[in-house]
Amino acid sequence: MFHFFVFLTALFVAMVLVAVFMRLAPRLRFVDVPDGRKIHHAVIPRIGGIGMVLGAVASVLAWIDLSRSTEMFLFAIGVITVFGLWDDRVNLDYRTKFAGQLLAIAVVVWLGGVAVERLPGFESREIPPFVSYPLTVFFLLGTTNATNLSDGLDGLAAGLSLLSLACIASLADLAEGDELVFTSLAIIGATLGFLRYNTHPAMVFMGDTGSQFLGFSLGVLVLMLTEQVNTALTPGLALPILGLPIIDTLMVMTQRMAEGRSPFKPDKSHFHHKLLALGFDQYEAVLAIYAVQSLFVVSAYLFRYESYWLIAALYLALSAAIVLFYPLARKFGWRLHGGTSPVTGFLKRARDRARLDETPNLVLSLLITGFLIMGAVVARELASDIRYFVAVSMTAWLVARVLRLPAARWIERFVIYACVILVIYSIELSGVTERRLWHIGLKYFFPVLAAVTAVGVRFSGRYYFSVTPSDFLVVFILLAAANLPVFGEVNYAKLAIQSAVVLYGVEFVLRRRSAASLAISIGAMAAFVIVGVKTL
Repeated sequence: MFHFFVFLTALFVAMVLVAVFMRLAPRLRFVDVPDGRKIHHAVIPRIGGIGMVLGAVASVLAWIDLSRSTEMFLFAIGVITVFGLWDDRVNLDYRTKFAGQLLAIAVVVWLGGVAVERLPGFESREIPPFVSYPLTVFFLLGTTNATNLSDGLDGLAAGLSLLSLACIASLADLAEGDELVFTSLAIIGATLGFLRYNTHPAMVFMGDTGSQFLGFSLGVLVLMLTEQVNTALTPGLALPILGLPIIDTLMVMTQRMAEGRSPFKPDKSHFHHKLLALGFDQYEAVLAIYAVQSLFVVSAYLFRYESYWLIAALYLALSAAIVLFYPLARKFGWRLHGGTSPVTGFLKRARDRARLDETPNLVLSLLITGFLIMGAVVARELASDIRYFVAVSMTAWLVARVLRLPAARWIERFVIYACVILVIYSIELSGVTERRLWHIGLKYFFPVLAAVTAVGVRFSGRYYFSVTPSDFLVVFILLAAANLPVFGEVNYAKLAIQSAVVLYGVEFVLRRRSAASLAISIGAMAAFVIVGVKTL
């Protein structure tokens, strides 16, 4: 459950902040103007990266006891973020960008102690600092810029990073490296919060702030994994974990230099550009690249304890297939299709808002209503003073509804919020969670509720663009919960997180003002009556 808290905090903080920064982007001039090299045709905010960074860092600071390495990692992220924002604002020269990256690397290497200490194939021999430090700098520069250069299609860089981060978290979990697992989950949550707005058609870009943050984080975390958390892993495992961005960067820079051009000058020679030239549309190109990246990370996980030479052979074989794919396809005149893409058609039908917007609304109302009523039924009898609170709240609610007072909607929200918190608190006190069936049900209820809410939010055109104080209230609950202690039999941090999950589901339904919102109102009223009667 703690893993879920770390992930959820980063997810919600990033979702709220990205929406806020999107509104500010035109005023602050953080926008991406289309040109001949870019795929999009309209001006799009380029400020999502700062929301990702703040979401991840907030979750790490709130929930994790930091080691020296992680503290310096966060400080280095601050350096990367400052230079990334500067670049997104004024388009820095590549030498200035490198200076910022080198400064961040210096922090994490010399102050944080993160470095390459073993060479692939010669793991038993430690290498001296004059070899270790330059290798580490070169490696981290490569990962930072590889992810930055791969950010060319909607959802591409974020999705590739998610696959690598999931692999790092899984391998760290096998070695019980909890701090690394939680840090990876925080970045995963923040990235998913950003992807809510970045999947095709994108409404915001991460910019250099986001892409450098992801690339730098991947490089540092994979070094922590192989050099600190689980030294049984060969250092060469970093290559398949990072996967396609490394190959794409090497391929692009080699081609540019072979043609007598600067390796740092942007063009359309990336792997995703070549897929588009072969008839793939954006959906298909991104899915194909995800599939290739999945092969890399799955091979890294499956062959994690094999010899470096086997891992290197697999990596080179996959890399050769990627490098040769485009020239062979051009030579034989192969194209994916010449007309409407069946994949795109399927995905567009799947994204139909009548299904993925309305269905979560109905599912959430049923889940929350059932939870409130069942929770009120099984809950322990509470203190008798609760009856007065219930009576006053219900009376105010009914009077406001009957008289149609302007404040009726807010009174209703207050009562439903209070009912949610009261029922969750009552369930915790009742001891039903110790029963196997209830324990399993509640264990999966809150993650499922969060997932359904996320699906509804992702395919709602309105919900998160109208950020309201209730969004910040839920974020505050999540962050405050991280610092709440455990008193006796009650874990208030857990209750706060569970309440936040249910409240976000309630908010999603109530904002739509449909029959589903009426069901939640009736369910809350019934639960309140049951709780009130049990106090008599």
